[in-house]
Amino acid sequence: MPTLLHIDTSARLGSTTRRVTAEFAASWRAANEGGTPLYRDLGAAPVPHIDGDQIAVMQRIEAAGVRDLDEARNAALTAGEKESWATTWELVDEVLAADTIVLGLPMHNFSLPSTFKAWLDRVVIPPLVVDPETGTGPLAGKQVVVVTARGGAYGPGTPRHAYDFQEPYLRAALGMVALADDLTFLHAEMTKSGHVARLAGFQQLAAESLKEALEGARKQAQRVFV
Repeated sequence: MPTLLHIDTSARLGSTTRRVTAEFAASWRAANEGGTPLYRDLGAAPVPHIDGDQIAVMQRIEAAGVRDLDEARNAALTAGEKESWATTWELVDEVLAADTIVLGLPMHNFSLPSTFKAWLDRVVIPPLVVDPETGTGPLAGKQVVVVTARGGAYGPGTPRHAYDFQEPYLRAALGMVALADDLTFLHAEMTKSGHVARLAGFQQLAAESLKEALEGARKQAQRVFV
């Protein structure tokens, strides 16, 4: 049966990204009865940032050309390395198990929440990186849906399009571990129009953008394994 990995990163319980990812998860469960949903809330329980111990392990297995996952899993040597590496593999195992991944990523200062970056730095380990000889990797074939919420508008043709560092970055970073082949972005924009006076005129646009994101979430959740 299929497995969904649902990750939220917003620090606000009632956030737009949480609303859309919840819609996705509910639709996925309805379409995949008996499937396994996994949930990780990085906003409520951040993972530790990458540290020297993980870097030491990664450099060692990278230098040795280790691509076997079982060999990599047991590559930590010191007590510090083993503790850090165990944290990493808890996250890696969730990604390996998932057939579908939905990520809730509000825009923070044109970029991504630091809690997500900490998670990503833990997960992107050498054996998961696309093999230059085969052009693929262990994570290939997964469906990835990224839900963003932006205070303004950053789509093509908007004045701030050049400041969208979310989508280009994620396409590159996720592509490095074969997670960009089936990658969909659902953007809910102009979210600040509800509480910033100078943006109040864009509330209808915000409502339409949220509606499109919710509809997209339902559609994408039922696209696979039905």
